[in-house]
Amino acid sequence: MRHGYDTDYHPPFPALSVVLANSEEVLRTVEQHALIDTGSDGTLVPMALLEDVLAPVLTETRIRSHWGEWRSVQLFVVDIEVNGLTLPGVFVVGDETGDDIVLGRNLLNKFYLALDGPAQMAEVHHLKP
Repeated sequence: MRHGYDTDYHPPFPALSVVLANSEEVLRTVEQHALIDTGSDGTLVPMALLEDVLAPVLTETRIRSHWGEWRSVQLFVVDIEVNGLTLPGVFVVGDETGDDIVLGRNLLNKFYLALDGPAQMAEVHHLKP
């Protein structure tokens, strides 16, 4: 499935639509905009969205930013739906300061992903089990 880049950023940013869910509480968000960041180890989700689905806290940990600074964060567990495929039990970092979902390699590595910068399109396909 092909997805257009987010042109609100300069240069435009590859993005997907996702749904966050908590299957135990039978709660889900409406479709959300998510940025594709192949340089991020993990996926970040704004705390407000995690609170909306009552996502359970897994643990606290420390992460290092791209500037080399360390900070304490909470890891949550959510189901993430991308292109009609539900990925259960994805670990995500609760982001207290950002407004964007940032999809990192822990999620992106479950897909075939092609980024076509000149056409400003991201193509995503499910990997076969």
